[in-house]
Amino acid sequence: MLALEMEKAEVKGFMGKLLREDIFDEFEMRLTEITTNTKITIDGANEAVTWGGVRPLVYEIMKMSAKPRQVKIVFAKKDPQEIHTNAAALFLNLIYENAGVTFTTATAQKQFEMDKTMDTAWDNFIREFFAKKDIHAEDRLS
Repeated sequence: MLALEMEKAEVKGFMGKLLREDIFDEFEMRLTEITTNTKITIDGANEAVTWGGVRPLVYEIMKMSAKPRQVKIVFAKKDPQEIHTNAAALFLNLIYENAGVTFTTATAQKQFEMDKTMDTAWDNFIREFFAKKDIHAEDRLS
């Protein structure tokens, strides 16, 4: 599992890109939660909803709301077998909280194996994806 944190100085620009640009549009959106005075949940788990399809809605919600206390988005790779043949699902979790952004990865296997090559392949894919999209996040210190 990968755990990355964005420097506070990068957050505002990144959030603007996330909501206005197509940087994550290739991913499915499994869940989005926006917490202000209330919590708004957009559940995409039962349908193959892309981030590009819901991004305009999320942007409008964020624009009309008070500054969020927390935003959680669970992205998933559309075709996880492109990364590893045993991948049932590959997740990238984004959490905006306390004016910071953290990312974590997670995997789900089709068949249980002790082998960690799928996790490593997914983490490497995310690191390369971030580099291509000019997303700066460093390993999170626990």
